[in-house]
Amino acid sequence: MPRPSSREKLLDSAEELFAAHGVGSVSMRAIQSAAGLSVGSLQYHFKTEAELVAAVMERRLSPMIERHEKELEAVASKVDPSSEEVIGALIRPLVELLVSDRDRGHRYLTLMHRLQLGHHTEQVFLTRWPEFAKTTQSLLEQVLPHVAEPTLALRFDLAWETMLGSLARASDLSPSELDNHVSELIDYLSGALAAPQTSKRPSRAGK
Repeated sequence: MPRPSSREKLLDSAEELFAAHGVGSVSMRAIQSAAGLSVGSLQYHFKTEAELVAAVMERRLSPMIERHEKELEAVASKVDPSSEEVIGALIRPLVELLVSDRDRGHRYLTLMHRLQLGHHTEQVFLTRWPEFAKTTQSLLEQVLPHVAEPTLALRFDLAWETMLGSLARASDLSPSELDNHVSELIDYLSGALAAPQTSKRPSRAGK
């Protein structure tokens, strides 16, 4: 097996430290030290912290995005999709990863939850996977026409954060407990997305 390159060592160390402590609590020096590399090696491969975070995300997210997109395409092909089906399409690939490899799944979910909490994910999604972001937004607007766009964007951001954190904490559940957890999570998130608006923002349905 070939030895990992300096870039891969840095990404491995950054991923582990970001998942454990969050981006804001990890110094560049700590990443270099954990990777066993000299001072300056991180700046050679990644000019900015944002570039490093994007590289960490892209390495793990690309195969997951493909699964999400296939699930969303299936939902989009339906005559009258529901918010539960949209949320289910986003959750299923994450659950499949968790079931296939509990340690790897837990590490991925914890990492993504930390990055989401630190507001590091949105720009990477929009830049690297614009079609995924567009499809998700379009489907949510279709199934929730009564929710104003700014409110829907905020609700989805909160739902995605909750989804990642809840599944990360579910890594030790038995198969039957995990199935029940996922069902409850889908009900909870779809209900939160579809809740009546109490703010004064006009809904798209009322335009």
